[in-house]
Amino acid sequence: MNTANDRSTKLSATRRDFLRTASMLTGAAALCPLGFRCIARAAEPSQTIVIRGHHLFDMLDALGTGKSSHKTLGPVAQKVRANPKVPIKVVVGVDDICAPCEWWDRAKTHCTKSLKTYPQDNENSMTSDKNALRVLGMKAGDTMSAADLYRLIKVKVTKKVFAEEVCVACRLVNRCKKTYEPRIEAAVKALAEPHS
Repeated sequence: MNTANDRSTKLSATRRDFLRTASMLTGAAALCPLGFRCIARAAEPSQTIVIRGHHLFDMLDALGTGKSSHKTLGPVAQKVRANPKVPIKVVVGVDDICAPCEWWDRAKTHCTKSLKTYPQDNENSMTSDKNALRVLGMKAGDTMSAADLYRLIKVKVTKKVFAEEVCVACRLVNRCKKTYEPRIEAAVKALAEPHS
């Protein structure tokens, strides 16, 4: 009697393991766009870089040239450029660029840099974050290597999509769309060849 129970318990455990693994693999396949290698959500938290939707585009110049005078964006872009395989977790709202920034109000969870002159900036940034993820076919919390993420951006976000669907709410969109194409090209090229 015990032998039958033990065997039944082992089969249940094996079946549970199989179902859990199959479920994870199916979920990963469903979340990862065809042709791009996604990284499991359980990646090392210390290695994962968290970037909000619109900052993916703000970083283009720094990724392509390796230069940025921005105190918090520059170092994040340097980390990504130095290791194109680094996992990037996309989010809506505060990220690794916002959190350490002197302009980030932790209590109110928004940027104060241009708040008096442009009171809609925070709301527009959130809209751009959501638009970026929607256009890329991603959800907040999805993770992908930097190189694959920027290849995906290049494929899915043309200059027209950038201006009319992603950053449409941003007051700087007309200025940024003029240089979008060469910047995405440079960023993808830079992430294809690791730099130190």
